[in-house]
Amino acid sequence: MTFGALPIGLVWAIWLLILLLELATPPGVVVGILFVVPLLLGASQRNPRQAWRFLLICCGATLLNLVVPLPVQQNLVAVLLDRCLVCLSLVVTTVLLIRNRTLQRQRLDLAVDLAQAQLRGDVIATLAHDLKTPVLGTLASLAVLEPGPAVEAIRSSQQRCLRLIDDLLQVFRAEQEGLALQRQPCDLLAIAHAAISTVEPIATQRQIALVLRQQGQGDHGLTADGPLLQRLMENLLLNAVHHSLRGQRVWLQLSRQHDHWLVDVRDSGQGFPSVDDARLFQRFGQAGNGSRGTGLGLYLCRLISEAHGGSISVCNAPGGGGRVVVQLPLWRP
Repeated sequence: MTFGALPIGLVWAIWLLILLLELATPPGVVVGILFVVPLLLGASQRNPRQAWRFLLICCGATLLNLVVPLPVQQNLVAVLLDRCLVCLSLVVTTVLLIRNRTLQRQRLDLAVDLAQAQLRGDVIATLAHDLKTPVLGTLASLAVLEPGPAVEAIRSSQQRCLRLIDDLLQVFRAEQEGLALQRQPCDLLAIAHAAISTVEPIATQRQIALVLRQQGQGDHGLTADGPLLQRLMENLLLNAVHHSLRGQRVWLQLSRQHDHWLVDVRDSGQGFPSVDDARLFQRFGQAGNGSRGTGLGLYLCRLISEAHGGSISVCNAPGGGGRVVVQLPLWRP
């Protein structure tokens, strides 16, 4: 327990009054326990170092009565023991005061962090909604225009803006509530075809070919959240397209390894200058090779793969280019 801030002069005046009472009483009467009062009254104005310094002053004043005004002539051990116990109680009081102040500071910091998180969430949700409305309006307006290169360029740009907004909302919801998976039997090959169909217009505009490879012709089924896996593949393909040059290819390969699936996306670009999984898959992380991306795509891929109990990693391909490999376990209900 601490009290409101008092003038420091008043705290020292109370301390001096207790010291005078201590010196005016016989050594057998321990008044030093009253030093707990200035300890409490000035606690809010002291940092830990000042608190320990003030404690030493109080303990010194408590032991001072052993020699001032006159040295103790009898029962020295008993008097010394009593005053040491008083000093111990002052030490415990100081420790509790420091601990209490630390907890109060942590509680205040936590309250500030929660308020900032709430404000940030409200801003993100409002901003995303306000941005999404005109983008959807633009895409709807394009439907009444005659097809052409300019219209397709506008549509591609607006669709990318829409994807960025959706990524932002998806990341925000995942961090606030976690990814709620809707697991159901799905076909990984069909999900890959759907992802390629979504990304293909962007790749075609950049003259980049998307190639789907599969090892084996057997069953491609697994129990997972199909829409989230499609979002994962789309983000990986878009990331590879953005790091590729015109005329190059991007490969998406599916392969089964015992009790898990591997989703392998490879491009023919410059690769990763520094293969640092921890940095690449962080929120707003960048590859460090001049990429102008937002840093949300790979971060969302990491969230989706980990939510499925899998993992994601990057490496540089032997022949050049970068690879991103996602491992998805064959989860069964």
